[in-house]
Order: sequence, then structure tokens, then C-alpha cells
Amino acid sequence: MKKEEILAMSRKENKNKDIYEIEVENKGCKIAALAMLILITVYYCYEIFTGKGQNYTLYSLVSIYCTVAYGYRSIKLEKRRGLYVFCTIIWGLMTIALILEYFKVI
Repeated sequence: MKKEEILAMSRKENKNKDIYEIEVENKGCKIAALAMLILITVYYCYEIFTGKGQNYTLYSLVSIYCTVAYGYRSIKLEKRRGLYVFCTIIWGLMTIALILEYFKVI
């Protein structure tokens, strides 16, 4: 293959985005998820310490995010697929448990 053909295939595969741009978007998503987790933890602790009880909806949002993120990785990446499938199952079960707890089913 010629250099031009390889570059054309890469551009097509990456939808004309630069590799650096893709990495920045991915890192931005990870930082946003971490910020979300920290804020939800602050809210959760505040509710517990002020006597308002536990609000499982906050952590169900985090767990559904993790379920989808690991599920997507397990589909798209062959490397460490077993670990991603395991994490998807664990986070999925946690999501279900938190939703059921919210509706007081369990």
C-alpha cells in the first residue's frame, strides 16, 4: 500500500478527525465522568449526614454510566474483553439493584 492509501483509509476510519482530537475527546469524557462521580458522592454524603436518608438515584446514574461504558468497550475492544464483560455484568447488576431499591422492590 502506498502512503496516500493508508492515510485515506485512516481518515475514513476516523471520520476525518485527527488522532489527537479523538484522544482529547476521550480524555474529556473520562474527566467529566470523574467529576460527575465526585459531585454525586458529595451530594450522597450530604444527604446521609444531614439526616435526609440515602438517595439511590444518584448512584444509579453512575452505575448505568459505567455499565454502558464497559459494555461498549467489551464490544469494540478485543484486548481485555473478559475484564470488560465482567465489569459490565457487575455494574449492570448494581444498576438493577439500585433501581429496585429506589422503587423499594427489594
